[in-house]
Formats: sequence, structure tokens, C-alpha cells
Amino acid sequence: MNNINYVKNLVQKYHPQLPVEELIVEINKIYHKFEANMYDRNHPEIYEQLPPIWKEMIEKISSYLQAKALHILDFGCGTGFASQQLLRNISPTSIAGLTCYDPSPEMVEKCREKISPLFPNAVFCSSLEEESISSHAPYTLLLTNSVLHHLPDTITIINNLLPLLDSHAIWLAGHEPSQRFYNNSACVKNLEAYLRRNRWSPSRYTQFLKSIIQGKRSPYRKTAQEAVRMGLLKRPPSVCVIDRLVDFQVAHSTQEMSMGRGFDFSVMEQDLEASWKLVWLKTYSFMGPIYEGNLKGNWARSCRNLAEHFPDDGANFCAVWQRV
Repeated sequence: MNNINYVKNLVQKYHPQLPVEELIVEINKIYHKFEANMYDRNHPEIYEQLPPIWKEMIEKISSYLQAKALHILDFGCGTGFASQQLLRNISPTSIAGLTCYDPSPEMVEKCREKISPLFPNAVFCSSLEEESISSHAPYTLLLTNSVLHHLPDTITIINNLLPLLDSHAIWLAGHEPSQRFYNNSACVKNLEAYLRRNRWSPSRYTQFLKSIIQGKRSPYRKTAQEAVRMGLLKRPPSVCVIDRLVDFQVAHSTQEMSMGRGFDFSVMEQDLEASWKLVWLKTYSFMGPIYEGNLKGNWARSCRNLAEHFPDDGANFCAVWQRV
């Protein structure tokens, strides 16, 4: 079974009215409409964990940045994190143009609020068919951050961007899930030990109660109800099913990894070899879904040890690619 079939089986009893690939796209649009106002608040780990990694990626391509008048496409811009990192680490005078695209108009508006004060000439759009996309091509720099795992066919969609890109374009890809974590028994054992130890900790119990209180207002439940109202499904799916549709490429266990969920950068490297060369990689999150920044004592040390012994097997990764 592959990931598409796995998700098909999950949604079957809710009677989907679209092929699963199209359903993934539509559910993501609905979900991110509801999440736009709370995305930054719900993902503090991105703002705590990723800025130094983005700085490292940008430093890696510093010679390229100095040699080019940059035309930038922030693909799946969300609330503007990737563009924000770039504008904080390079001079805006080296940027000839910046286009921020996201299929969610609500996310685009949040991005506009952040990026316009930093780069007033930025262009914002929610359709790849808009003239503003092609009129600023070819783009010399492609940005993605926490985007690829929402796509039903990542390789095809990235390759479809090639006509918009310069023949020597650089692609900075931030914060994607790696299935290699769940394929590493040492990483999995460490996570399982942590979960056993902390199953009934006060913080987890408080978080559990909070999830019950906010459950009806959560973007997952709103997305399920809206999907039925729009005729995408006959019955509202569970929160778990909506989560698997939204985060289509995220593995939550060894079993899900075996179903093909999550990326393996070495497989991506093979799939993209005709168009892209991997030139830099960093993996992190050696406690899987648990944010390492909150860990102390032995748990923090265990993550550092895993990172030292298995540097390619963190649960998330960032990468720099160069077009070939």
C-alpha cells in the first residue's frame, strides 16, 4: 500500500465526491482558510527553531546572492515566514522582485501584512494562473517552507514550476518531514521512552483538556463541517482524518512511514535528479513531533547524541537545491 491508497482507505467511509488527490488540495484550502489567523500562534516551534537554519541556508548561497539581481518566488508563502527570513538576512537592494504565492487568499493577506512593510514592491497572489506570476519570471530564487508535505504529488508540482524559473535557479526548501526518523530504531526507541515517561505529566494533561474545550472551534472540525457543506464528502470526517489529508506527507508512526508517508531526501534526490541537484542538507527534531527546545536534562542529551550519531535522520529537514 502507498500513501495515496492509505488515505483513500481512511476517507472511504465518509463518501468522498472527488478523487483523493483533488480532495487533498481542496481540504488544504479550507483548512488554511480557518487556520490563517492562528497559524503563527499554533506553530511557535517554527519561529524558535528555524530562523538560525534559514540563516545558515542563506549563508550557504551567499556568493550566488551577490552575483544575481534576485527575482524571488515564495511558493506556498503562508504567513510569510520564508520571505521574512530572506529579507532579514540579505539587503533588500539586491532583490529585483519578490512574488508571494499561496492558494489560500487568507494566508496571502497575512503574508501581505508582514512583508509589505519590509519590501513594499512585493507582489501577492493566490493563483498560479495570475499574470503577476508569469510577468515576473524567470525567478532566480525559489523559496518553500513547510509546504511540500501538503501536496498530493510533490515532484510533479515542483517540476511544473520549472518554466517559471531561471536555468540556474536556487531553491531553498525549509521544514519538511523526514520518514528516516521512523526508519531509525534508535530514534523511535528514544521517542517511545519519552512518551511512556511523560504520558500523564501535568503539561500533557492540561493540553488534553484544552483540546477538548477548543475542539468544536478547531480548524480541523470547521474544515470537516465545511467540506460536507461544499459537497466534498457526504459525512464529516474525524479530526484525525482531516489531519492526514492536510499534512498528507507527514508520518506519525513507523506504521505510517511504511505506508509511504513522509519524505526521504535521498529518494527525492533521485526523483529530482533531472532538474535539481541537492547541495546542502540539515536534519533536526530528534524527538520526532516533540519540540527539542522544550527538553531538558537526559532527554536533551539523548537528542544531541542521536544528532551526532545519525545526522541524516532527524524528523524534519531543510535543504538547498540548485537547478541543473
